[in-house]
Amino acid sequence: MKLKQLTLEACLAAALCAGLAASPAALADGAKRELTVHAKRYQQYFKEAAAEFDVPVELLESIAYAETRWHPHVPKGRLKRNGEPEVEVDPHDGMPPAYGIMGLRDDSYFGHSLSQGAALVRATPEQAASDTRTNIRAAAALLSQYGARKTRAFPLEDWEEALARYSGIPQREIAQLYTYEILTAIRQGRESGEFKVGQKHVEMEKVYGKDKLRKLSARRITIETGVPDPKISVPDFAAPSAPVQNK
Repeated sequence: MKLKQLTLEACLAAALCAGLAASPAALADGAKRELTVHAKRYQQYFKEAAAEFDVPVELLESIAYAETRWHPHVPKGRLKRNGEPEVEVDPHDGMPPAYGIMGLRDDSYFGHSLSQGAALVRATPEQAASDTRTNIRAAAALLSQYGARKTRAFPLEDWEEALARYSGIPQREIAQLYTYEILTAIRQGRESGEFKVGQKHVEMEKVYGKDKLRKLSARRITIETGVPDPKISVPDFAAPSAPVQNK
């Protein structure tokens, strides 16, 4: 029975990591994109929470990008209908739901970051699930706690373990897929009219080591599912090719 439970958790964790890249990456390629009104508001919330809990704002932006593409996930029946790009989630759809823009969770597979984060900011789980500002503050407080006294002054590479704990994925090898996507989004930058992840250098080999990085950056194809017009995307990060020698 225990082995069956572990196998189920591993499958769910793998599905979660696969879902992080379900939509093709929008690289920050230098083109100027005007953020929506709500995206600008979220951007301000990220800055405020980063300052309040002394965590890197890039991590908050990137977690929100990977989890929801800055589209807050709210419990069924709790849509505010105020123009925010919300997504209604139903806990009975199979995969344990993630809540808010930061993908906080409250289940037996990925843990109870929703209630834990809410407690840290003296809010109810319902508030942390439905109110975007509270959701971001709860996530920032949790990340700060996992960071074990790290501050914004620490290199982003030093936050990988805290990101792994934030994911709620018990298998460390699978959790690295999650942290890799978060740090890669920062390394390359991500931008559209609905989100913006600030681009900042991350020494990926320092985080994972050469051999592990080669595996994490191996070419793979992600197929979006559950939509009428599925998209196929290539990996976000690939090792640079060797320079061409002039003859």
